[in-house]
This record gives sequence, C-alpha cells and structure tokens, in this order.
Amino acid sequence: MNFTSLEFLFFFCLVFLVYWNLPDHWKKFFLILSSGFFYAFASWKFLFHLIAVVSINWFFIRFFLNKKWFLPVSIGFNVLNLAFFKYFYFFADLLGVFFGIPEFQNKISLDGILSKSLEWAGFEVVLPLTISYYTFQLISLLVDKKKGLIQEDLSFLKIASYIFLFPVMIAGPILRYSDVSTQFDSPKMEKEDMVDGLWLVVVGLFKKSVVTALMSGSIFQVFAETSSFSGQALLSTIYFFAIYLYLDFSGLTDLARGMGKLLGFTLPQNFKAPFFFNGFGDFWRRWHLTFSFWIRDYLYIPLGGSRSGTLRTCFNYLVAFGLGGLWHGANLNYLTWGALTGLYLSAERAFKDWNIKLIPEIPYVKRTITYLFVLHIYIVSWILFFTPDFSSAVAAVQRIIVWAPGVNFPNMEPCIFALFVALFFHCVEEWPERFKVALRWKTILLPIVWILVLLALPTGNADFFYGQF
Repeated sequence: MNFTSLEFLFFFCLVFLVYWNLPDHWKKFFLILSSGFFYAFASWKFLFHLIAVVSINWFFIRFFLNKKWFLPVSIGFNVLNLAFFKYFYFFADLLGVFFGIPEFQNKISLDGILSKSLEWAGFEVVLPLTISYYTFQLISLLVDKKKGLIQEDLSFLKIASYIFLFPVMIAGPILRYSDVSTQFDSPKMEKEDMVDGLWLVVVGLFKKSVVTALMSGSIFQVFAETSSFSGQALLSTIYFFAIYLYLDFSGLTDLARGMGKLLGFTLPQNFKAPFFFNGFGDFWRRWHLTFSFWIRDYLYIPLGGSRSGTLRTCFNYLVAFGLGGLWHGANLNYLTWGALTGLYLSAERAFKDWNIKLIPEIPYVKRTITYLFVLHIYIVSWILFFTPDFSSAVAAVQRIIVWAPGVNFPNMEPCIFALFVALFFHCVEEWPERFKVALRWKTILLPIVWILVLLALPTGNADFFYGQF
C-alpha cells in the first residue's frame, strides 16, 4: 500500500478517526492491529512470518536474556532470517561459481530445480516487506536490552508495538526502542502537533509526488540505457540523481514523521542538510542518520571503533560499511559502494591522524576544493545504485572520464527546479531557527499549500526508490 495512493489515504483517515476516539489503553492494540492490516495488504503470508519473528525474539528475551550465548544466537537468528530472504540467490550464485554448477547461477533454473525437488510448484524466494528495517530494529532491541540500556520488562505487546508501527514500515526511519517506548502509553496531540504533522505530510508529498516525479522522466531515461548517452549527460545524471535520492528519501521520511506526529509520536530526524557537508564523515552525520548511527553503534563500535589505532580504525570502517553496502542489496554493486564508502572514511581518518595535508590552509580555498572533491567522489559512486551490474557502472564511469559523445541529457528544466527545491530544504534543515514560522501563520498557510500540492500531483503512484531496500 503506497503512502501516496488513494487506498492509503482512506486507510490512514479511518485509522486516525478511530485511534483518537479510543481510550489510551486501547490505542496501542489498535495501532498494532492497523499496522498488521497494512502489512497484510502487501502479503498476508508474510504477516504471519513477521509475527513469528517477533515471537521468537520475545522468547529469547523472556527466557534466555542472562545466558552467555544470548546475543550471538538471537542476533544470528535475525541475520539468518534476513540472509535467507535477501541473499538466497546471491549465495546460490556463489556456490554455482565455486562448484561449477551453472544452474545455481540462474534464478529461473534454480527455482525450477527446487520446485521439482520440494514438489512445490512455482517455488521462489520473495523478499518480505521491510525485512531489512525490522531486522535492524530487532538487533538494536536485543543489544540494548542485554546491555541494560532498556530497564523495563519487554512483553510481547511492547515488542510488537515497537515493530508494528506502520508509518515507518516502508523504509524507516530505523527506530530504537527508546525512541518510541514512552510514547505508546498515553499519546497526546495538541493543535501545534497536528499542524506540524500535516505540514510534514504535505512537504513529503511535494518532494516525492511532485518534484521527483518531474525529474524521473529525465533521469530514468538515462538509467535505462547508459551506453547511449554522452559523458556530459551521464555526469549531469549523477548530479541530478543525488538530488533525486535526497528528495525521494527525505520526502518518505517527512511522510512517516508527519503521520507519526498525527498519531501522537515524535519520530527521529533522518536528514540534516546532507549536501552542506565539510567532509566524508560529516556527510554521514547528515545523511540517513538512523542508518549511519546504527552502523556506528552496532557494527563499527563493537568492532573496536577508533580505540585501537589508525589502521584498525580504517579496517573497522571498511568492514562496517561493506556490510552496510550489502544491506542495501546482494550484488557486487552495493558491496563495492559500501567498500568505497569505508575506504573514503578510512582515508579521511588516516590523513587526520597522520597530519597529512594535501591542500594549503588558505581561507575558502581548502573548503571549496575539499567540498568539490568529496561531492564528486560520492555522487560518482552512486552510479552503482542505478546501473544493473558492475560492468555497466564501470562503463558509465569510463564514458564520463573520456567525455564520450552520445545522446544529450533530456529535459533539464525540471531537474534545475529540483535543485533549487533541494537547496531550500537544505537551508531549512541547516538553520531551522531562521525559518521558524509562528503557529498562526502555519495554520493559515497550511490549507493553501495543501491545495496547491494536490493540484500539482501527477496521476499514478510512483514507488519510493529506497523502498526496494
């Protein structure tokens, strides 16, 4: 059920009306039930799978929390659950290469073999909705509970309410239990909360359903056939893809946070002017915050963080972000992207620790050169996100380097418009106090903005790019 669909609008309005007319102690149960219905709309079979996963995690916490093996076994269960559904064909392909079994390297052939062996017609491993996100949330719950960061007893309903929260079930933000645990008991919504929630929703709709929809006709045309377009067109595409990705993902987060606000929840911020960075590390302190903080707290720091010298710190970056790349998808493109990100962060850390200075300390000059270098290194690596395989990504980079001739970038005007929109929202995120508007004016302007955005909405419902992860 897409957040921008008419079906979801009816669903949310019904949930909203019933939810706020229930006693506080029933709200949690109704929200779990509503979220279960939302999840079942995608697949009722996977709803039972998710209930089983939550039940097993509750069972581990309830009966085995004090065992020495609690964390490796419970985390191992969640990782295996994710690995089976998300990486089944990836591992089968590796086995096929290693043992020389070509049938394992072809999904259709492998499905046919397994269908026959298991006597299960039409066998196929399908990725459950939001499995990557709820796996991260469950692992953080297990670790925080074991460390004593969560003091309260965790009943099945408390864990279920944490996982079954439909505003974040599409693509985050990735919650920690402490983010929402105290908000379930007696949710309240003042007038300002409702106005802010509606503003977040309409801003999210504007970013996703208006601006990125305008861009998609241009950049996805290039994605479809990168070998036909010129080096200049491909370079323009990766610039605009960076803008597209920011607007698409931050728009989704705005929708989730807005709906959360309308249900009485304050959900964590996921973006803070990411392209106003001053280095590789600073970018990850601004982009997809709940993901980067999760990588830091549950991978990087457990590996040793920066406590064991520069070389070990660099190794930890490579491992943490390499795994973060594989979290996005089971192929060489995402693994390479993650490894490159770890490499960039490692190089920045090594240069700092070893006091290596490649750029003279001239006011504005160092900042400008650093910014342009980091920007281009990052956005070029995002070619790996929209090319079908690694060889296509390499070929696209080569076409940019040699400035290959070819088809020009199609219809740049909507992308230029998107650039100014992204710049505006970056300013709002970077200096929120300067853009603070009185409640009275927010209330007056709200219906006008809603009408304008609704009039600008295109027909059809485009999926969120990050929904695939």
